[in-house]
Amino acid sequence: MSVQAQEISGKIGLELNHVQPTQDGGCRLSVIATNGLERPMNQLGLEMVAFNSEGLVDQFLRLDFSRISAGKTKVLQFDLAGKACDSISRLHINDVLNCVPPSITDVYCPDLLEIKNRTSIQFGD
Repeated sequence: MSVQAQEISGKIGLELNHVQPTQDGGCRLSVIATNGLERPMNQLGLEMVAFNSEGLVDQFLRLDFSRISAGKTKVLQFDLAGKACDSISRLHINDVLNCVPPSITDVYCPDLLEIKNRTSIQFGD
């Protein structure tokens, strides 16, 4: 079995890998996306919602990963300006877009997610 075949899981791996404070009092988050599908994703879009420490909706976010080849991984970092890391209790994935070409209509991208988390912020559904 080749390494490539081992990386094809039929899932899209999403990992909230790291959070760290920024110099301006914000929070930098690192998200890793792994394409376990048998085809490239031209642009993976994530609609996410950040909740504050009281569990209230605080901010809507949109992350876009550029093309991810089959079996490959991309890392995206983004900053939440003015939001201290300890003020974020949860990062909810509201929707996943563009995981397959528009011609494929029988795939619901959120069903393909495999979530991992290495932080103290709740991540996922």
